[in-house]
Amino acid sequence: MLQSIQTVFLFFIFSQEIAGWELLATVEIGKGYDEFMGTEVDKPTFSDQLKEREDKKLTLEGFIISMQEESDYSYFVLSRFPYQSCFFCGGAGPETVVEIYLTKKINYTDERVQATGTLRLNKDNPLHLFYILEDSEVKIID
Repeated sequence: MLQSIQTVFLFFIFSQEIAGWELLATVEIGKGYDEFMGTEVDKPTFSDQLKEREDKKLTLEGFIISMQEESDYSYFVLSRFPYQSCFFCGGAGPETVVEIYLTKKINYTDERVQATGTLRLNKDNPLHLFYILEDSEVKIID
């Protein structure tokens, strides 16, 4: 009886879908030469879990990293960590940032936000991040 309970418990744990930033962290990052950039760049190898989630809705919480001069945004980078600790400024990896393309513009905030959009995986274009959320909606987390 105890072994049956343990088996059911383990099945429940390992059958759960990995979500959010933990899912994005399942990428393997190697190096490769990029013709367009003329240099070596990070190259992702996406896990099967990531490939299965492509073109599906994903929700992430994080912080806005502005990539525009305007005060209202239709595009920004979402960082898992605050600005001083993000991939661009701190020691985090490229799996901790996502391009966000919005369905409607929002005003900048330094508060934590939640973004929900359709996940796109970027394996080949060095001018974009590994992860893109399209048709996204964003709300401030209280």
